[in-house]
Amino acid sequence: LAEAYRNVAASGANPLAVSDCLNFGSPEDPAVMWQFAEATRGLADACQTLGTPVTGGNVSLYNQTGETAIHPTPVVAVLGVIDD
Repeated sequence: LAEAYRNVAASGANPLAVSDCLNFGSPEDPAVMWQFAEATRGLADACQTLGTPVTGGNVSLYNQTGETAIHPTPVVAVLGVIDD
């Protein structure tokens, strides 16, 4: 999140909103659920600190083959506006 926010700010834009796509394995696995909970907590904390709301996104769970889950993959986009 911080990198996306900085990239928008470095372009001269004012960062206004965040959208995310959170990809994780099965939430029935306690370790995966912990990863998901901590990722969402971290994003929420950072967005609150930056004063930037999450305006949209999606969550994709059960991404795994058999018992092997994908690595946690939170994807974040930051929207900014540049004055004309």
